[in-house]
Amino acid sequence: MLQSLGTLTAKQKKVYSAIETYIKQNSIPPTVREIGEMIGEKTPGAVQGILNRLEQKGVIKREVGMARSIRLVSEDSLYARPVYIPQIKKINKRNIHDLYNIYNINKYQPVSPDLVNPEEDCFLIVCPDNSLMESGIKYGDMLIISRKCALKNGDVILVMYDGHVLLRKHYLSKNSGSVILRADSNLLGREEFYMHELDIIGRLVCKFTSY
Repeated sequence: MLQSLGTLTAKQKKVYSAIETYIKQNSIPPTVREIGEMIGEKTPGAVQGILNRLEQKGVIKREVGMARSIRLVSEDSLYARPVYIPQIKKINKRNIHDLYNIYNINKYQPVSPDLVNPEEDCFLIVCPDNSLMESGIKYGDMLIISRKCALKNGDVILVMYDGHVLLRKHYLSKNSGSVILRADSNLLGREEFYMHELDIIGRLVCKFTSY
């Protein structure tokens, strides 16, 4: 019976991860010396000891006397399977209800499942403005937007108003049929909008910044 990687110690996981990474990058297993270099272990005997324990636990197999004979046999992986979400080019009046048409998708990007729920309808887009720059979100950042969301006070949302795509903080209004949309500075000269003026595109889930 194959063992789960959850039974491994921290050192054993480190070695297993090094082996898995090397195989993914080079399509062949590493040698003991190469494993030692990857994990910062200079003593081959220490690496051999960990490999022996990994073999005893049934997550790897080796052929005696053969170099590069390590095989991963666990049903698990230390690599999380990514969620692929579309990176779209733009949002305008013509495509707001058809964002995923083939002409509006640059590519599908892999994203960690820790960041995105696979069941949510999410997409990537370049931040459209600097309206929330003081909040740490600036033009050019990559934004992950969820289209399936129940909005709460303080959520950052992507919204279309008067043909323009805006990034704003969402708050409930005391007036029925309207919402408060706030930027870090009052760029439009108003913060309260009637719902019929807006198309709420989605809620910000995550952002990536280049330095």
